Amino acid sequence: MLFQLASILLTALLSSVLTLALAYWLVERHLKRRLEIRLNELQEELGTALQERVRRGVVEGVASIPSSEVLKGTTQTLTATAGDLVRSGLDTLLGSGSNDSDD
Repeated sequence: MLFQLASILLTALLSSVLTLALAYWLVERHLKRRLEIRLNELQEELGTALQERVRRGVVEGVASIPSSEVLKGTTQTLTATAGDLVRSGLDTLLGSGSNDSDD
């Protein structure tokens, strides 16, 4: 009885191993080659499409940059506002300056 059970288990084990080996061989030999070819084709297609989209985006971005006068005015306003904030903070911190509220 023990011999029959061992024979059944050994047969099932060998069958599983042979099935897995055959499946691995088929995947490695046929499917892997097809998948690599298809992936290379997709990579080329997507690379070209992505390159074109990036180029368009850069051109649109550069075209939408405001003129130098607008940028210069914005920079000056930002600098003045930052200076006022720093001065106000230092006045509050050091307790100097006027105690008047300009609200």
